[in-house]
Amino acid sequence: MEFAFCLIMGYLMGCISPSYLLSKSKGVDLRSVGQKNLGTTNAFMILGKTSGILVMVVDFMKGFLAARLASLMFPGFQIADVTAGGAAVLGHIFPFYLKFRGGKGLATLGGLILATDLRGFLLLAVIAIVLMLITDWGCSASFSTAFFYPIFYFLKTKSFICLVILGLVCLCVIVKHCTNISRLKEGNEPSVRGAIKKFLRQQEEQKYTEE
Repeated sequence: MEFAFCLIMGYLMGCISPSYLLSKSKGVDLRSVGQKNLGTTNAFMILGKTSGILVMVVDFMKGFLAARLASLMFPGFQIADVTAGGAAVLGHIFPFYLKFRGGKGLATLGGLILATDLRGFLLLAVIAIVLMLITDWGCSASFSTAFFYPIFYFLKTKSFICLVILGLVCLCVIVKHCTNISRLKEGNEPSVRGAIKKFLRQQEEQKYTEE
């Protein structure tokens, strides 16, 4: 009973799509432009910084709140947070009312990680940043986070059921991000260093404008 409730609650929370609502209000379908998905990165690219930040925060909080609410509602059910948070990630990727075409799940997965393992979240963040700077690929953060999180959480809890649940959820995240590899080969994936230089250049230009 608890498992089913956590699964349904988490999935429905994950189905909430701020990028779809924002893009619809602006007359744009993010599933047909840019990276062709309803994820945070595509929202940044197509809708702009403000909309991108809003989408990122809401998507992140879906995973975080789903996990925390489930653990509060069922304190005796040890995998309540992992079940609900994992279902939220799947709801984000496969929303039923959008023909199962959502985002790629990284932001929502990040919320789940923070809710279940603070130290793991910080360690994964460091690994992601280092890999992005070394490879110059933003998607390396997605692959490393989705790959290592189930392993780290298993080492912490020794729970095989959590390993299975998180393994399946993170596999979906990895598969969804595989399209980034083809974009890299085609030269259509923005580089991390290029994005940093562009940001710093914009800050300098804004500074001179204000002066």
